[in-house]
Amino acid sequence: MSRQGRSAKASFVSAIVAASVVAAAVCGATGVSAADKLIEVQWSDPEIKNFVATSAPPRSLGPTADDQLSKLKLPVLAFDSTPGVVENTFRLGPRPATERDVVMDDENPVWYQIVERYGDVTVSVSADLRVQHTFSPEKFPIYENTSRGALPQAGPVVSVFDDRASGGEEGYLAEYTVTKYGVPYTVTVECTDAAKEECRDTTQISKDAELLKLIRAAPPTP
Repeated sequence: MSRQGRSAKASFVSAIVAASVVAAAVCGATGVSAADKLIEVQWSDPEIKNFVATSAPPRSLGPTADDQLSKLKLPVLAFDSTPGVVENTFRLGPRPATERDVVMDDENPVWYQIVERYGDVTVSVSADLRVQHTFSPEKFPIYENTSRGALPQAGPVVSVFDDRASGGEEGYLAEYTVTKYGVPYTVTVECTDAAKEECRDTTQISKDAELLKLIRAAPPTP
């Protein structure tokens, strides 16, 4: 794995571990168990019902990843094709091989993160039924699409952060959240300095949200 890949993976996993520690501390201080704080999934949503009823096999991310995802207690969203913001970076050189990781807790399968690395861009989709954590705008400069003639942005609102301002190595982070089935799903796009213009393209990143599809859903047995 390249230094860039190791750095991106480490930053994502570190964020997950930090969030878990904070959640555990909050629960310990209040005497409330993590289970009491879980978001209630809307399993009766028509999209989930249709997905479960169809005979078509779900999208496979590979045997190991499929086995992990099947254990989750929440619906799984993922990109069903390469996001446009990633496609736009292939002008920088040959199309890189995709590297993918699925991160979750087998003993407490109430959150997941799918991380896909495409050379200069890393894209992740994550969801967590526990207490949610977001970036603090006081710590990250935020850039918006204010170019002359810019059209109103359709889809979710995208925030772009200069990761270097907080000591990050990669360059820029773009992030947005969509809520489906009562669950917030967060998409994070991490760009190297060479691909920083792609991370600033909030219109394309927001449009890519249309590619998020349901790939796993295991409603609890009555």
